[in-house]
Amino acid sequence: MTGAIVLLAAAALLSGPLDFNARDMRIEPQGRRVLLDGDVRLTRGDLHVTGEHAVAEYGKQSAQKARARKAEAVAGGQTVERFTVRGNVRVQRGSRTATGEQGVVDVKGQTLVLTGTLETPPMVRDGAETLSGERILLRLDSEDVDVIRPRVVLRRSLAEEGHAAPPTPVKVEADHLVLLQARRLARFTDDVVLRRGDAVARSPRMEARYDADGQLTRLELRGGVDVRQGDRRATGESADYDAQARTLVLQGDPKLYDQGDVLTGDRIDLALDSKEVRVERARGRLRPEAHKREAAAQ
Repeated sequence: MTGAIVLLAAAALLSGPLDFNARDMRIEPQGRRVLLDGDVRLTRGDLHVTGEHAVAEYGKQSAQKARARKAEAVAGGQTVERFTVRGNVRVQRGSRTATGEQGVVDVKGQTLVLTGTLETPPMVRDGAETLSGERILLRLDSEDVDVIRPRVVLRRSLAEEGHAAPPTPVKVEADHLVLLQARRLARFTDDVVLRRGDAVARSPRMEARYDADGQLTRLELRGGVDVRQGDRRATGESADYDAQARTLVLQGDPKLYDQGDVLTGDRIDLALDSKEVRVERARGRLRPEAHKREAAAQ
């Protein structure tokens, strides 16, 4: 069965007709809902949502609201407030795809919330980037995304000149993530953990910045940073990761602990691939005997 749920205004994303396909359709006036079953597909512009089942819920309207309604879906003369799609839900919008076990479209709030299970959490893919979490909220009036307990693989970091091999992916975990597409910014907060190869950095908050082509260019960690790579540990109030240079720059009373050595300065640069260190206005304490023992053990 095919059909269209007519939307009234032209300004918001969910305007114009919202087309649907399903094997079966049942209208329940008493329950103020429409049930769709079997190969459900909802389409509006470049937004496509598919699943096994869907429920369109609509509510009562006063005469005043009926005259003033804007950018709202109507089915059978009633205003649709929410669509719930269940079972192998897939969302496609431009180059971005998302999957989950359930998707809820809030027409008035212009959001789509995806949830899943521990075994199959909701997931978003945008080009080479992959994002999963406990709950993913897609804003339909923009391309922004809000994620609870995200797990992200940032693969689109800039390749080094003269190197054909793909860059080492950067993996991020946190309690919360907001993607601000128009600003080309990803904002992670609460217990941020950044992993790249054998390097692990922890911080309360981090922002990832992208260029116009969607390439990761910079990571900015703030609020106290702890970095570990092998036996080496570095700390500071802030750290900036340059995706092209593959360097992590610590500032704000930065310190480096390495095989008994303690270095501090105005700024500490860590080259994550070569493991070279550069310190501005360096001062510290070196323990040569520790390095002798290390060399003898090799």
